[in-house]
Amino acid sequence: MNASFAADALVKLQDKSVLVIGDVMLDRFIDGSVSRISPEAPVPVLEKSRETEMPGGAANVATNLASLGCDVRLVAVTGADTQGHRIAGLLGANMAIDFHQVIDADRPTTTKTRFRADGQQVLRFDEEITDPISTPVRQQLMDTFGAALKQADLVIISDYAKGCVPRDMIAEITAATRAAGKMVVVDPKQADFKAYAGASLLTPNLSEFRKTGALAGDALEDIANAASGLATSHGMDAILVTLSARGMLLARADGSWHHAPAQAREVFDVSGAGDTVIAMLAAALAGGVEMEHAVTLANMAASVVVGKSGTAIASPGEIILMAGAPTPPTGWGQCASACEGWRGSDEKIGFANGCFDLLHPGHIHLLRQAASRCDRLVVGLNSDDSVRRLKGEGRPAQPAERRAAALQALPFVDAVAVFGEDTPLELITAIQPDYIFKGGDYRPEDVVGREVVTARGGDVIIISTLGSHSSTGLIES
Repeated sequence: MNASFAADALVKLQDKSVLVIGDVMLDRFIDGSVSRISPEAPVPVLEKSRETEMPGGAANVATNLASLGCDVRLVAVTGADTQGHRIAGLLGANMAIDFHQVIDADRPTTTKTRFRADGQQVLRFDEEITDPISTPVRQQLMDTFGAALKQADLVIISDYAKGCVPRDMIAEITAATRAAGKMVVVDPKQADFKAYAGASLLTPNLSEFRKTGALAGDALEDIANAASGLATSHGMDAILVTLSARGMLLARADGSWHHAPAQAREVFDVSGAGDTVIAMLAAALAGGVEMEHAVTLANMAASVVVGKSGTAIASPGEIILMAGAPTPPTGWGQCASACEGWRGSDEKIGFANGCFDLLHPGHIHLLRQAASRCDRLVVGLNSDDSVRRLKGEGRPAQPAERRAAALQALPFVDAVAVFGEDTPLELITAIQPDYIFKGGDYRPEDVVGREVVTARGGDVIIISTLGSHSSTGLIES
């Protein structure tokens, strides 16, 4: 899969509605350093420097889906405690996620606290109850699910074996989803895959798959044969087994299989990688991407997040770059020449600009809307020095050539030109666009270059902003 194909697939899944139901949890990370051993016992002493919290489990799946551009509905149970309120607050900050929170006052919110010394985990402390939810809570959860299902393109069951989606309930969810003519993708924890009978796709890791007892050996063909057999016997379309350093293997019920080798350049932290995989798979399938191509995208997304610390997410731009986007020409000369040719064919030229540090759904929304209102879209990209002056030291997260490559891979971007000034006025003057497009937080009269386009009979067009997406938020997460 090349970068253009990946970008086109990522565009297809924008605004698709995915419903997630399952076990949510709060992931806490306590970071510090170890320089001494306790005099009380032979254990290291962690000197705390930072504490962070992130949505985990099904909530992390929802966050990953939102980062890809999906409209997300999350149905889940939390306790009536600080941790449950914290999860709701973290999710509430993301306008793409509609959290249908069912509160069980008799049940604590699952919380995982990881202690890290110099970036490496040294201890994990879990607070949880794994007994099945009570009958009244279950009924409330299923009623909420049934209402949300009507708006969904696809359903994810995120089973972490914490009791919020017990075996018989999984069967009920699967049956309702398939009856509605929609796919259901499951992240399994049950050793007996019969619990997931009828699912469209199952995504176990190799350790989880071994627990089924169906695996005779670790060769790829052994895994493929065992997975195909289980898919057939349990009425599933396919099973995707994630194989860590060996990548992923998709086995269909018809006996065909596809192996996607791992692409990670450096493995730093695997926390939440499975959540990223199922989110990318589901989003791509909801967007009409073929299953084998969806697997390739999921493999790329996983390769991005394992190179980050903590429960991380992958942005569309990072996935496009993982696909190997070639560096496009970014000089003004090539861009101006192209614009002259387009004008000669009576094509209207649009212009948008920004830092585009990590390409995210908000960027894609702006550029896609802009492209729909002109014949050719040119993107002005701040140089590295320009970004540094605007955003401070440590930015950009990606150099200009990589940011340009991600932009150029989008099917509706016709040219990218890098400018080193604080504003794109000189670039706008050079290419003479017919329209300038800006996000909803701008006023037309304040837009740089307005006089240039209005002198040509053109205009400044303001496009409504999509949610709360930001490159800074992605970088800090």
